[in-house]
Amino acid sequence: METPKQQADRLVARGKELLAQGDLPRATDLLNQAVRIYWAAGEQYSAAAQIGNYGWALRRTGRADLAVPYLQQAADLFGQMGLADFAERHRAAAADVASGLTPEFLTGLPPAVRGAIERGDGAALQFAIDQLPMAEQELVIERLTAVGVIRAPGGEEDVEEVVRQFEPLLQGVANVARGDLSERDDIDVALEDLERKGWRIRRAVHKIWQGQRSLAPLTHGLDPSDAALVRRVLELI
Repeated sequence: METPKQQADRLVARGKELLAQGDLPRATDLLNQAVRIYWAAGEQYSAAAQIGNYGWALRRTGRADLAVPYLQQAADLFGQMGLADFAERHRAAAADVASGLTPEFLTGLPPAVRGAIERGDGAALQFAIDQLPMAEQELVIERLTAVGVIRAPGGEEDVEEVVRQFEPLLQGVANVARGDLSERDDIDVALEDLERKGWRIRRAVHKIWQGQRSLAPLTHGLDPSDAALVRRVLELI
């Protein structure tokens, strides 16, 4: 029988799949259910982390304006827990998005692009951009990238965002490596779940827990995002 945390983790995982499919209402509903379960089970850290992760995911999938309340809520919760660095990181991300999407900025966009952003419809946003003449398309993409509504794929900033997204988990991994075993089982379950979704850091984490601290053997064969996560763990130890 699954624990309340495992139940909430399962809801979050399903919500991420729905968000990737563009089903925002159902994804949001599952997140809200998971957060209530986390909170009732005393897993405030997990609740804050998943709220923040949802904000990052919205921002990454072209729904930056909808990301703001989630990032702000995560910042408030982390602040209440005394995790000032986490709180500041989420608060800064929310401010970056909010400051860019001013009424003046939105008014200057093509109507179809503006409407898609205001509705939080990532698929419609992509379609609207694709319909623009090439020269205007490049300009709009540049403007939207500058305020964080969309992101150019494959760059260094994308790797940095992946690290930010997984920071709470990486902190937990580092805590285990420093001798705090209280959350080791839960973290290993999370790593196993990530591995099923294509992330390949579980083996490296186990080696770190066994005492390995050399970056090269830990990251051999990993892609840049996985390697960056492992590197961040070593920085935290």
